[in-house]
Amino acid sequence: MTMKNNTKYGVLLIGVLSLLTLAVLGLPNVSHDNTKLASNADKSIESLDKPINIPVSGLLQKYTYTDLNNLSDTVVIGTVKEILPPKWNAVDGKRPNKSRSEIILENVIYTDIIINVDKYVKNPLSSNELTVRATGGTVGNDSMSADHEPSFKTGEKVLLYLIEDTDPQIKNIGPKHFTVTGYKQGKFTLTDDGQAIGSDETISQEELLSTIKE
Repeated sequence: MTMKNNTKYGVLLIGVLSLLTLAVLGLPNVSHDNTKLASNADKSIESLDKPINIPVSGLLQKYTYTDLNNLSDTVVIGTVKEILPPKWNAVDGKRPNKSRSEIILENVIYTDIIINVDKYVKNPLSSNELTVRATGGTVGNDSMSADHEPSFKTGEKVLLYLIEDTDPQIKNIGPKHFTVTGYKQGKFTLTDDGQAIGSDETISQEELLSTIKE
């Protein structure tokens, strides 16, 4: 496995243990009593309508500016044009038609962010618009929160370290897209006074740009 493929898995999802616990608790009890079986079936059907809220938290592997540069397929400066409605990783983007425990273990909600590219800082591409994908979002009454992912606002000026998506759950869904290298570590908000605000520290834009090499 290459260093780039390792990037998406640099987060230790300590929330997974909680999800596994929820899944175990959500499994129906096996019973030979017809009444209990019918009761369990009714409860399972009823539970399909209940909201699913999945919190995912974790510790990130710390990346230096050199790491971010070396691991990224491209680096861009641009503006957040649009944040698309979040979707489940299903063909129609809606909640999969299966049990809650299966959904919690097997599915994710993702959000696509459209970036207008002002400048390619590393590995220029032909497109002046890119799609960046992040895990998390709200679909109907269901939600998934991922505190390791970067957040975006429409109109925000950003510098992004980007890598092609390697997540098997969502990489083949929808248009060609990227994810942020090192999760929130690879996103910087650019300010009018020449600063680049990262998840852990603020650095001058000039200094940050000096660390980016082809």
